[in-house]
Amino acid sequence: MNDRNPLHTGIQLSFAMAALVALAGCASSADPTAMAVAPQTSEKAFPERLQHAMCVRNVTGGEPTNPLWASKVDNDGFKTALTTSLDSAGLGKTSADCAYPIDVNLLGLSQPAIGFDMTVTSHVNYKVYDAKGAPYLLETIDAPFTATVSDAFVGVERLKLANEGSIRESIKQFFDKLRNFEPKS
Repeated sequence: MNDRNPLHTGIQLSFAMAALVALAGCASSADPTAMAVAPQTSEKAFPERLQHAMCVRNVTGGEPTNPLWASKVDNDGFKTALTTSLDSAGLGKTSADCAYPIDVNLLGLSQPAIGFDMTVTSHVNYKVYDAKGAPYLLETIDAPFTATVSDAFVGVERLKLANEGSIRESIKQFFDKLRNFEPKS
């Protein structure tokens, strides 16, 4: 005869699962500050027409993070990171006075399930429009970034760092496209 009470066993199992989650760590959303690009020195300046003339109008495709699953990048976090980066680069302008609005679609994050070195590749579509609403620059950027065990021992934190680095790298590549883009006029 089994002396174990099913309710008691269920409670023990719940505590064991909670302990495993606590030990493994909970996933957290990517930090907008860590995704933002710091001011960069470059041999080529941004075109004059873009300086203090750009704003982020829409960001779509992001996902909220489920703390019990994997770190993600949400729309608001991406928008904050890109807006901060534009301001740092001398490109930012308020939405009301913006001559070059940007719409961003985060097409997805290619993330590993597990691993020591975690490489995340962000797939981001940037659409820049001119003051008349005509497309100025349409660009899709795939940007990988790898976070290693030396960056963070816990896997969920390593994945978060890889997400942040991938978005930061995407914004850097977008800025490079802006510097080198010659519109057809």
